[in-house]
Amino acid sequence: MKILKYILCMIVLVTIISCSEDTPSTLRNDYIMKTMAPAIAGETLEFAYAMGTQSGSLVSATAEVSIAGVPGTGFDAMSYHTDSRGNDVGVTVADTSTVNAISTAVFSTDTNAATLRYSYIVPSEAKGQAISITFKSESSAGEMASINTPQYRISKMDLVRDVQMSNADIAYFSLETMQAYTEAEVIAQGLSDKIDLIYIYEALSTDGYIYGHSLVSPGAEEKYLNGRVLPAGFIKNKTKIEKQVFIRDMQLSGEVPATYIDDIDLETLDLTNAADFILGIKTNNSAFVESEDGRYKAYLYFNLAKSRKLTFGIKRYEMK
Repeated sequence: MKILKYILCMIVLVTIISCSEDTPSTLRNDYIMKTMAPAIAGETLEFAYAMGTQSGSLVSATAEVSIAGVPGTGFDAMSYHTDSRGNDVGVTVADTSTVNAISTAVFSTDTNAATLRYSYIVPSEAKGQAISITFKSESSAGEMASINTPQYRISKMDLVRDVQMSNADIAYFSLETMQAYTEAEVIAQGLSDKIDLIYIYEALSTDGYIYGHSLVSPGAEEKYLNGRVLPAGFIKNKTKIEKQVFIRDMQLSGEVPATYIDDIDLETLDLTNAADFILGIKTNNSAFVESEDGRYKAYLYFNLAKSRKLTFGIKRYEMK
């Protein structure tokens, strides 16, 4: 009988311990990714990390990413909520820091719920790879919560905004360097073999037809260069270029709808039948481009075509 009582007591004790170990934590966490655009080096991926507890208050939050981001990566010190008018309202609740791949927010305000924004600025070494993030939070009751994101693929593309060209001087553009040059710079630096596009503006061509803002391959027929004489010995690359009227990438245009050019668009781009010039470029037009050697394919969005000047952004994909 004593043995039976002893066994029953052990069963009750084990049951109590088991129940204690299975008691659910009151600390909860979740996240949403706010960025829809392709993840490109130099661009920012934005997340909202929410956490709340019914036991004690929040102590800290961390975000650990598989590839450390560019300086500027980390938590915002404010917790955000939406007011009755739909506006985001921020209140400072934490002290934040980032060391290598780990960002930390230590709560300076006694709160049991918060939503922190986390920004990851994509480094160039992550191109073509995948990154993931582990979010964690801790409460004053000693409870811990964590959640892992899926893997996010980083684009192989390069992106440059606000390339400015002018008919008078900065008229030469290289897909390799993604920069515009004056004729003097091209000659001084020996860059003629790297020039893929020449910007020319004239209201009319020498033959009397509408010319306007134009991008012309150095190897195009002279009539499309419209009287521009290239320096002696200039390498005449025959760049393929195709104008588009309705394709507007939001990362470069900043305008809705949310349409994006991604790696696959340039990987599969076929410009076999494209010309080596485009004429009459207007603001909000765009173009697909391929270098003569096929090494680079690109998308250009023309933010402004006005007063003998052309401003555009570019997404470039290296094929080889």
